[in-house]
Amino acid sequence: MKFIKLISWFVLPLSLSVLANDASDNAASRSNSVITQQQGDSLVQALRNDYNDTSQDCNGSPAFLCSGITFRGNEPGNYHVWNPSPNAINSGGVSFSYLRKDSKYSKLAYGYDSGYIMYQIFGAPSDKIDLDYLCFFPIDAATNTRAQNGCGTYPGVSGSQSCDEQGIYTANAWKTHYSNGNGSHTHQCSFNLRENAGSDTTQNFAEGIKSMATIANESFGTQNELRLAVWPQNIGDILPVQAFFYTADSGSHGRDEAQIYQKDFYGETNIAIPVIKMTLPDNKNQDAQFTFSINDQAI
Repeated sequence: MKFIKLISWFVLPLSLSVLANDASDNAASRSNSVITQQQGDSLVQALRNDYNDTSQDCNGSPAFLCSGITFRGNEPGNYHVWNPSPNAINSGGVSFSYLRKDSKYSKLAYGYDSGYIMYQIFGAPSDKIDLDYLCFFPIDAATNTRAQNGCGTYPGVSGSQSCDEQGIYTANAWKTHYSNGNGSHTHQCSFNLRENAGSDTTQNFAEGIKSMATIANESFGTQNELRLAVWPQNIGDILPVQAFFYTADSGSHGRDEAQIYQKDFYGETNIAIPVIKMTLPDNKNQDAQFTFSINDQAI
């Protein structure tokens, strides 16, 4: 199906002229910041709403288009954090995680302390490009060496091809296949999310989320994996970057990393993206939390 972008009521970032005028309102808490308290508060409220929205679809389209939070953990390196990494370029896909009240977990991939959040396609400002969603794995799947942009066969592992290719379309069928592979992450199959998929991508994503619940004890401790197609380098001004984040348990180290991304992005694009703190749950009865502090802003 073809995804049609809707017009969002929530648009970030604000124009720089507005930010410059509003920054003076926050002089008492942080002088010279181009990020405003209002901007940060609006962002946090939007993230909370997205996290709590467990819709199974978006008016018939896949739920990731209008609910949940798509983010990528990372660390500062020798490339702009919002550019596809060398590994992503080689594999043809970029790995993200999807976070929602019904798909939560306690840590980031590789123990990362920071990263960035992408707008949902239906909630992004009109001047941002739509990214191509490829597939969803209910649990981390070691995708850098898989075929088909990271969505297909893992080398040497029989039965690791996509769920579509194996006739697997429900959470129960996915769980059976996963168990038959002795719970191997490399044996699991991915749910197809491509716009040209021959199967129902709306159902595929909904069943992928439900699959996490079938291995709840394991999935809470290990993040899921959402694959997006690579995008061109150095197009930050039209990328749908919504926020930079650091994890609550990372302290000043994670905040410093998020501030590096924020300053680099602002320097390259002249767009002010807030830094927020993300607190992942310690147990399955807790929920993720998102908070903004003007004192966390580096611009």
